[in-house]
Amino acid sequence: MKKLIIPILFLFLVACETQQVKQNPKPNQELAKKASEKSFIELGGEKQYVEITGESDKNPVLLFIHGGPGWTQTPQLRYFNSDLTKDYILVAWEQRGAGQSFMKNPEPKNMTLEQIVADGHELTGKLKEKFGQDKIYLAGYSWGSVVGLELAKKYPENYHAYISIAQVVNMKRGMEISQEWLKKKAEEKGDKESLAMLEKLKNPTEDFCKEGMDCFMKQYEIIMKYGGAIKNVAIGKELEKAQTEPEDYKNYDWMKAFEFSAGKLEKDMYSYDAREVKELKIPVYFFLGRHDWNVPAVLAEEYSKSLKAPKKEIVWFENAGHGITEEEAKNFNKAMVEKVLGK
Repeated sequence: MKKLIIPILFLFLVACETQQVKQNPKPNQELAKKASEKSFIELGGEKQYVEITGESDKNPVLLFIHGGPGWTQTPQLRYFNSDLTKDYILVAWEQRGAGQSFMKNPEPKNMTLEQIVADGHELTGKLKEKFGQDKIYLAGYSWGSVVGLELAKKYPENYHAYISIAQVVNMKRGMEISQEWLKKKAEEKGDKESLAMLEKLKNPTEDFCKEGMDCFMKQYEIIMKYGGAIKNVAIGKELEKAQTEPEDYKNYDWMKAFEFSAGKLEKDMYSYDAREVKELKIPVYFFLGRHDWNVPAVLAEEYSKSLKAPKKEIVWFENAGHGITEEEAKNFNKAMVEKVLGK
């Protein structure tokens, strides 16, 4: 009997020890934890606000580059796109001249596209190091799509893929396409006031609008009238709520930041032509609003067909204008997981 008890007891002790090893991982095998950080990071000699949110710090990193210029989307990302944090570590970066970066320093130096691209490159390196990832995902919206395209072109080794949201191709050509669309709409409605404005936009005088952003904003008034910027008008109240309710943005002057940044970056913005970027070395996804005539989706579609890339895909948002991330938030969040991550 004793001979039987000893082997059984030995097996029991080994089983307990094995179970204990399974339950207690080795010190170098860290368990996943939430990623949550709000801080100012120095990029290009300028302290800039970066907000990091994710349910697991082991998820892939997604760097989101906002539009404008100078129009932060951090409050909107919190409100409309928080589902992304289940599958990504979502990084909302507020460029110099925008959001809390602007509140911290309303007179930042070196307000150029070249410098903002350099800031994005520096931030990418910091994120890769922080989360121990060789590559991250890159998304750029509107003005941010100019910055994003440049980062994807110059530093493909840093990114799994580039997600282009409402891609800016060429502002001058975009405005021409928008005006052609608006003219048809105004003629259908017998809208003489809009037709007169469109005629003035062809050869603007200084008393009507200066070239560039000033004329773009004049055109924007007509585009809004015909639903070419925001298709889902009902989203307006939610957008206002998203932007005004957060305590850390209650004192933020949205238009002041936009006017400052747009003024400084206008030259870069209006001289930029994405069509000069003929190839990307990484997969690219074009997220386009079917009703976007603010930055015409048809021009981005045309550009996507000429661009060379290892993988290209256009994802249409049938009920959105320019504001894809808010107007079709659920579909956008879903596409970011299913299309981009393949889940």
